[in-house]
Amino acid sequence: MTIKIGLPKGRMLEESIAALKKSGLDFSSALNKSRKLRFAAPDGNAEAIVIRAVDLLTYVEYGAVDIGIVGYDLVKEQNRDVITALALDFGRCRLSVAGAKNSRVMEKPDLSGIRVATKYPYLASEYFKKKGFQAEVIKLYGAIELAPLFGISDLIVDLVSSGETLKANGLEELEVIMQSSARLVVNKASLRTKQKDMNKIISRLKRAV
Repeated sequence: MTIKIGLPKGRMLEESIAALKKSGLDFSSALNKSRKLRFAAPDGNAEAIVIRAVDLLTYVEYGAVDIGIVGYDLVKEQNRDVITALALDFGRCRLSVAGAKNSRVMEKPDLSGIRVATKYPYLASEYFKKKGFQAEVIKLYGAIELAPLFGISDLIVDLVSSGETLKANGLEELEVIMQSSARLVVNKASLRTKQKDMNKIISRLKRAV
């Protein structure tokens, strides 16, 4: 029975493939520069599909893939009906509030109506609600760092790793909302119908990482 595994296109792809290789599933061919998105394991018992990270949880929820690797930030943002089976020791970063250097926006006593640009509207809204403020959240899909520079927003909420991208664009990290790393997520129905094969992959990954 073939297990379909969703791999996140982008920053975690290489580390995801390395972790799977340690567990006995070699999808190294997915790192070749090509337009191909589906890759069979050499033993034929598993198939990897490279999917945009933001879409991956949808594929798992609806059973298009049985297992997926995705950042914890997206797990919390999207709240999909999937099982989070395992925390994986890579893809570490943090979701943070950032703004222009020396702007001191976060020091204001009342942040109601403040504009926040982000790819994470749910997490951003919840964060400011917990602080007692109703922020105006503006959803953007790329180049979030540009929003404060062009007056679209006062702040941004985005993933931060080294902080170099913020620094290069005249921004600084102000507050950390949450820590994130890779998670193994599983389709609920697949865990029942393909239990033996699924548990085997999960166990091997657990030992590998």
